[in-house]
Amino acid sequence: MPVIYNIFPELNLIIYVGTGVITPTEFFKVGDEVLQNPHVTENMKVILDFFNAELDTTVSDIHLVILKNNEANQLGKGVGQTAVYTRSAAMKFLGEAVRQISFDSVSNFSIFHNQRDAIDWLGLQEKSVLANWETLTNQNERT
Repeated sequence: MPVIYNIFPELNLIIYVGTGVITPTEFFKVGDEVLQNPHVTENMKVILDFFNAELDTTVSDIHLVILKNNEANQLGKGVGQTAVYTRSAAMKFLGEAVRQISFDSVSNFSIFHNQRDAIDWLGLQEKSVLANWETLTNQNERT
């Protein structure tokens, strides 16, 4: 599976790690599963680790991002600050496009090329986040 995740209620954090080629449809299939988890609460912070992944997307996928964000809000599990960790410059442009189209529903995210910058932006304790993130990344590499 190209995307795995873990929920860390004690950190108010969800970390997703993707590898290989990922479509938004594949990602949101996992995201729908996450929203059903009782440990997920409103405004949990999110790390999307796509550093070793390639996002296969089209312009129409921007609409899917907005739709899924609105669905999460309706379930009372709106997404909090979201840090996207990637080496892709194209991801930054996609993020800006989403922000321009729907600035009121999908705006609390930023793109990072460094893990520590992402963690600092989220206002989290670096040591505990890095340890959990590394464990999840290693788990994804074994699958």
